[in-house]
Formats: sequence, C-alpha cells, structure tokens
Amino acid sequence: MKVVVDKKFEHLTDTIACLPQMMEEGKGEVVYDSRNRVVRFAVEGLSLMVKRFKRVNAVQQVVYTFFRKTKAERAFLFASEFLKRGIDTPQPVAYMEERHHGLFTTGYFVCLETPGTETSLLLREVQDYPRDLAEAVARQVVLMHSKGILHGDLNLSNFLVTSHHTKATGGRVSGNPHTSHLSPLTPYSFTMIDTNRSHFCNGYPSDSECLKNMVRLTHRRDLYEDLVRRYALLRGWDADETARRSLALLTRFEHRRLKL
Repeated sequence: MKVVVDKKFEHLTDTIACLPQMMEEGKGEVVYDSRNRVVRFAVEGLSLMVKRFKRVNAVQQVVYTFFRKTKAERAFLFASEFLKRGIDTPQPVAYMEERHHGLFTTGYFVCLETPGTETSLLLREVQDYPRDLAEAVARQVVLMHSKGILHGDLNLSNFLVTSHHTKATGGRVSGNPHTSHLSPLTPYSFTMIDTNRSHFCNGYPSDSECLKNMVRLTHRRDLYEDLVRRYALLRGWDADETARRSLALLTRFEHRRLKL
C-alpha cells in the first residue's frame, strides 16, 4: 500500500494507513455507496471522509501503474491546486494506492469533512428555485474560470452550498470579468467536490471551453438556460447567443450519452 499524507496530518499517518482495512471490516459511517464508496471516520477530533474509488480493470491497471496518475492521486493534488487558486474544496489529508503483483488496483482519497448541501437539491429539485442561488452558482463558475479552473464534472451535485443568512447586497453586475464583481454578492458560499478530472490553465480558458465545461450543470432545461444566461451577463457576453449555443451543446451531449 502506497500512503501519501499531507504534512499537516503526518502525525496521523499510522491511523490513516489503517483506514482501508477498517472500511473492509465495516467500520466507520457509510455516507455513499455506489460506483465509489465514501465512509466517515472520527480520528482524533477530526471528521475524515475516505473515498474508495472503484476497482480498475486489467487495462486500467497498466495505465494507472505506468502512464497516468490515479484518480486518488489526482484528487489529492487537484484539491491542493483548487485551494492554491482560491477556490474552496475539502482540505486534502492523504491518498493511498493498493497494488497487486506490482499493478495498481484500488485508490483511496482522504479529506476533512466540509459542511454544505448539494446545490442540486435546492435548484434542480425545486420547481420555483431561489433565483439568488442560481445567480451565486453562475458567479462561482465565472470565478473558477477566471482562475483557470475547468472543473472536470461541473454538475450541481458537486457544489456544496452554505447559506450565511445575510442579506445580499444586490445590484446589477458589471460585464467586466476582471473587476470586483467576482466577489460573492449573495449570502452563499460554495465548496467544490469531485475535482479529480479537472483541468487548469493560466487565466480564462477559451470561450468555447467555458461553454463546454458547463454542459454538465443540469439536464433541466429552464434551469440550465437561466444559469448560462446569468453566466453570460457576468462575462459581458450576449445572453441570447450564449443560451442558443449552450442549449445546442447540451442537446449534443445528451444524444452522445444515449448512444453510449
């Protein structure tokens, strides 16, 4: 087992190294169990979330052993990169990689638990969703893009939102993407999760890359169009043209998924 622990948590290395075995023994509190499994552990006053990625197939074993960083390692490294660029994400603690006969088989990512609610529950699942929250999501996407971040799975479930119960300042936002409008004007803050497929660049990605990045936000058409229109206004783009292009991208994306 390869175990890499962030310097801040090196004193927990022995305990962290035991977490995979503890998961196998059914210890901890299961939070999510589907393709991947997430289990919560209380360790010396800390609430640790341990994500065990799906076991890879034979081809992937070779790829991840010799040619590509594992999802666990990327989750660990990319979380640090998000934080470095000023975007909140759960504090990375460690990652671990199991090998069998020298080949990678399973990865684990450990981070501190972060409070928040999946934004999808408050927007996608609500008929009359809060417009100020939709505005906050659009601002968050602009903020990430302004920092050269293309989240690899930019769907609303990966925005953990916290409401601060304070009155928003309101007001129309400037179309200049380099001004202070990137600071939140709403009573919400976000923590981004599932970042291991992200991409990074210096400054804004291209306009087409930004639009393609948003295609996973939601399949609910009215909400999706609202979000991309708000994004367009924040970027100083034509909202009608942006909505037209974005809806066409969403349609193509959905057709490709159906074919698969």
